[in-house]
Amino acid sequence: MLTQYRKNQRKIAMGLLSFHESLKDQQHLLKEIDTYEDDDRYQLYCYYDENSDNVQGVVGISQLEDQEIVLHDISLNPSYRGEGISIAMMDELQAIYPNQKIIGTPATSVFLAKWQEYKRG
Repeated sequence: MLTQYRKNQRKIAMGLLSFHESLKDQQHLLKEIDTYEDDDRYQLYCYYDENSDNVQGVVGISQLEDQEIVLHDISLNPSYRGEGISIAMMDELQAIYPNQKIIGTPATSVFLAKWQEYKRG
């Protein structure tokens, strides 16, 4: 279940985002989380298993004015990888924004292509 990020989840979200190679540096990581907290165009979502209070992953997006969503970050706790959770996270994200196309960044485009291929079956 995707829920909107709250500031009391900052440490958890930072921990998950730190799995990204580009966010290993503390300064870059702080700048990224601050952007999600301070810029209204950016949204961070936390993903929970409905049977648990543990955050399993995060998805970070920004909204463009032309009906597109940019996927900036998607990160999953390593102990949950390989279980299809990232696909479920993207499916829920698309359900939140049903009329908007999700596009990637250089960092997320490979994953996004895999998700779109999976959707096609």
